[in-house]
Amino acid sequence: MSASGVDVSWPFKGDAWAPVITLIETVGIDAMVSYAVRASARTAVFSARYFVAGWTELPPKPPEGTPDHRPRLRAVGGQHYISPEERGIF
Repeated sequence: MSASGVDVSWPFKGDAWAPVITLIETVGIDAMVSYAVRASARTAVFSARYFVAGWTELPPKPPEGTPDHRPRLRAVGGQHYISPEERGIF
């Protein structure tokens, strides 16, 4: 999200990460970041907790192997996205 200009704290600890991880798996990171960009354009946001309720209302991502018609976000400022899997989080 930082690459998209949304810099927030991630205060989740322990089991509090479970809903976020479930959302990543069901909704997808691209949709979550897109929502966060739109929401943070309307108001100052300091914590990722602010987005969780809105993320739960996003439609599920398409099944594997089907086209995803949602726009892919590009990295900004020469940064590139590193997936949670590549970072060893999952």
